[in-house]
Amino acid sequence: MPCPLFRPVHQSVGIGLAIRYVLPIPAGMDKSAWTLLAIFVSTIAGLILEPLPVGAWSFVAATLTLVTRTLNFTDLFAAFTNDVIWLIVVSFFFAKGFEKCGLGQRVANIFVKLFGKSTLGLAYGLGVAEIMVAPAMPSTTARAGGIFVPIISSLSQSAGSMP
Repeated sequence: MPCPLFRPVHQSVGIGLAIRYVLPIPAGMDKSAWTLLAIFVSTIAGLILEPLPVGAWSFVAATLTLVTRTLNFTDLFAAFTNDVIWLIVVSFFFAKGFEKCGLGQRVANIFVKLFGKSTLGLAYGLGVAEIMVAPAMPSTTARAGGIFVPIISSLSQSAGSMP
């Protein structure tokens, strides 16, 4: 049985604590900025090691920045006033809807019918679709994650590939 000190939560928190309390604060850097860096690196480590689901780990990190008074509430949630963030969030909701209702599979079948004579044809078809959707949805992340990933995933599954 592995030692409990090597669990992902201990590793993620340990990295942040080591940065905050073991490494010296660089000259000219504020203590709160150094603490924020430690929380950020710990958060990234947690997202990689997955001691908790992504949402829960992010919530823990956000709460920690408030509890340590590294950031105030207004600064912490300032990014959520950006329209692009909400465009990305909504596009991922659409992607889940595409997946649940089978719309991605239907669109993939139409793509195969129209462009499926070769894989190159499918690639060109997806490229043309990307060009057509780009003016309506300027965020590349939202477009890729919300629209094209479900379609491409359905295309590969219909071809027998499980990505």
